[in-house]
Amino acid sequence: MSHSPSTAPGVPGRPLVRDVGIAEGTVRVLIVGDGRPVLFLHGISAYGRAWRAVAEVFAASNPGWSCWLPDLLGRGSSDARPGLSYTLDDEVRRIRQVIPALSPDGQAPQLVAGHSQGAAVALALAQAEPAVGGLLLSNPVTADIRPPLVLRALRWELVRRAVGNVFAPLHAPLGRVVLRRAGGPAFRPPPALAAAYARPWAHPARARTLMRILADWRPAELGARMPDRRLAAHVVAGKRDPRIPVAAARRLAMRLGCGLTISPDGGHVLTEQHPRMLARRLAGLAARLPPADTQPRR
Repeated sequence: MSHSPSTAPGVPGRPLVRDVGIAEGTVRVLIVGDGRPVLFLHGISAYGRAWRAVAEVFAASNPGWSCWLPDLLGRGSSDARPGLSYTLDDEVRRIRQVIPALSPDGQAPQLVAGHSQGAAVALALAQAEPAVGGLLLSNPVTADIRPPLVLRALRWELVRRAVGNVFAPLHAPLGRVVLRRAGGPAFRPPPALAAAYARPWAHPARARTLMRILADWRPAELGARMPDRRLAAHVVAGKRDPRIPVAAARRLAMRLGCGLTISPDGGHVLTEQHPRMLARRLAGLAARLPPADTQPRR
């Protein structure tokens, strides 16, 4: 494992960028702030910038915390070897390989925030890492979410290659459509935001990787990987989310025995729509955690 840091300090407005090498590729991590770490995990086709507005508000309002925003392998600026799989276990395993390069003591962060599929990864990570004590789960994919049947066609390599080759040159208009629909009727994403989310998929090889990521998406895998201990947690849902029903978020909150916030105008991209609200929820969880030196060891 290797990493290459930049020279900029990890403070709000001047994030630190680190590239962490693992056997399967290189993971780009943006770090905002300085202190105890918070790990932010993005959705299935997004990348670390999805949480950046939340991280910057949180770091500015809560000195002494460091926000880690990785681009999961194959997304954003994280380059992956060809032919990898992207199951829930794969995502958790890779995050656990990255953590030692970022953490002075090699321990997982006590506090983890996850959006969409990143929330499922956060839950499975909490089951694997006893150090995790707090979870903020925004628009969470749960074990009872059913992927569209059309994604089954992507299990065939020839189909993934064909769809990826078509998707790449159309990444910009498709990105606008996807983000617009995900946000719900109350969200009007600025053109620059839609372009930022679509940009990583401009290259055909990257687009084909996205098809593999979608083909390997099995939300039901989370059922056997839920944390089996009580955590400081909070679930946030959007009433106008076209992907995650409020009922699914409510069931998750009940299972975790935690609070639930429902945004009346929120869609599936609450990290972009309501970053200050999410930063406040995250700060509330941070205040409930024990001091860093008392966290459980592996």
